[in-house]
Amino acid sequence: MYDYMKALYHRFETPSERMTALEKAANKTHRLLANRLAKPERKMLLRLVDLEAALRDQTCLNSFMSGYRLAQGIQQELLADQPPYNFEDEDERQACEIAREEGCDYGKETSQR
Repeated sequence: MYDYMKALYHRFETPSERMTALEKAANKTHRLLANRLAKPERKMLLRLVDLEAALRDQTCLNSFMSGYRLAQGIQQELLADQPPYNFEDEDERQACEIAREEGCDYGKETSQR
C-alpha cells in the first residue's frame, strides 16, 4: 500500500514555481556554505541536507496520504447515506410517474413488485 501511495503521489505531484525558486536558492546557499567549510564539516552538511530532503519527501507523502484517506472517508459517508445511482431504477421510476399522470394501471403493477 505504501508503494502504491508513493506512486500516486509522484504521478499527481505538481511543483509550484515558488517551490522551484526556493529549491534553487537553497541549493545556491548550500554550495556557498560548502565551499567555506573544511572536508569533515562538508560531510556533516551533506548529511544534514540529505536528511532534510528525506524528511521533506516523507512529510509530503504523509500529507498526500492523509488527503487521500480523507477523500475516501467522504466518499464512504456519501455512499452510506444514499444508494448508488442506478439508471434502470431511475428510468423505471420516471415511467411509473408518467403512467400515473396518464391514469394507467402500469404504475401500480410495477410498484407492487
